[in-house]
Amino acid sequence: MLVVLVIAGLAVIACVVMVSLGHGGEMAEFPPDVPPLELPAAGQMTPADLIALQLPIGLVGYSTQAVDETLHRVSVALGERDTRIAVLEQRVAELSYARLQAREETKRAEIKQAETKQVETEQFEDSENRAEREPEVSSATVREGWDGERADAEEAW
Repeated sequence: MLVVLVIAGLAVIACVVMVSLGHGGEMAEFPPDVPPLELPAAGQMTPADLIALQLPIGLVGYSTQAVDETLHRVSVALGERDTRIAVLEQRVAELSYARLQAREETKRAEIKQAETKQVETEQFEDSENRAEREPEVSSATVREGWDGERADAEEAW
């Protein structure tokens, strides 16, 4: 009798191992008893789609599967929108930065041209002023004038 009990125990253990390994069959999957959600793709979703959305009601509330699917689609749509907004903001920042750079380069070029013209004008005016202030006198006349002034000074003493 002890042998029969040991064999029965081994048979029970073998059956438990076989079932736990998946050889005992599976539970049947039943199709959902709610209609599929009629939502557009995540990238095409608009606020009007969410307003018009009516989630199916189950025995104890909303259908968990429908709510999960809806939340997933909405989160993907918001993520795509946020990514697009970030890309567009970056493009706007790059374009405005490029525009500012171009303006600064234009201003620098204008300032440089104005400085060049001003320097040229000052050089031209300086050369004209020198010509007016310093008449050209030969060196002989200068020596003669100096000697003449000296002679006048000696006579005055």
